[in-house]
Amino acid sequence: MKKPIKIAIADDHQMFREGLISRFKEYEELEVIFDVSNGVELLEQCKKRKPDVILMDLQMPEMDGFDATEKVIQKYPEINVLVVSTHNEETFIRHLLKRGARGFILKEQSTETIVDAVYSVLETGYYFNDNVTKAMLKGFLVQENVKPTFQKANLTQREMEVVRLMSKEYTTREIADKLFVSTRTIDGHKERILEKTKTRNAVGIIMYAIKNNLLEI
Repeated sequence: MKKPIKIAIADDHQMFREGLISRFKEYEELEVIFDVSNGVELLEQCKKRKPDVILMDLQMPEMDGFDATEKVIQKYPEINVLVVSTHNEETFIRHLLKRGARGFILKEQSTETIVDAVYSVLETGYYFNDNVTKAMLKGFLVQENVKPTFQKANLTQREMEVVRLMSKEYTTREIADKLFVSTRTIDGHKERILEKTKTRNAVGIIMYAIKNNLLEI
């Protein structure tokens, strides 16, 4: 029998914490080992028991989610921080990624979506909502005024070109037109990229590229 996934919840709304704990009881593979109302309490608890994933709110007293995320990652890099918040502004996403957060999800999402996010973080190292990720990438590549360039990896030059165009939010048809090939050829490239990067969708490919410096930011 597999060991349960250890979850910690950091949120200053007690009802939200209690609601998540109650719903997580439906999943035998998940175990909430502690819940806290601020970042200070979170760091104290992490000294005693280390969770696999922390569900982190942003607005908390004493120490907010931004500082708590940074401090947790510094002290315990093996812990995965998944931010669960009502705020999805691009600036927040960029700062959270830079501080080491592995994912972001809106509080309004279903329990099933949050559970999927937990599994994604553990399996692939990240989870980002598609819309939020696009906003974050736009902030990285446009608002920060940086130009993506590629480094050598296990992807071919053409596959890396496909990833570069994907990072600019071009559709499969638009990528095919730019590279003067068919959409079927681009779909084939994407399938091989997914296999090589061990990701599950277009967002995963782009996050993999950022994480592994295929897109040098």
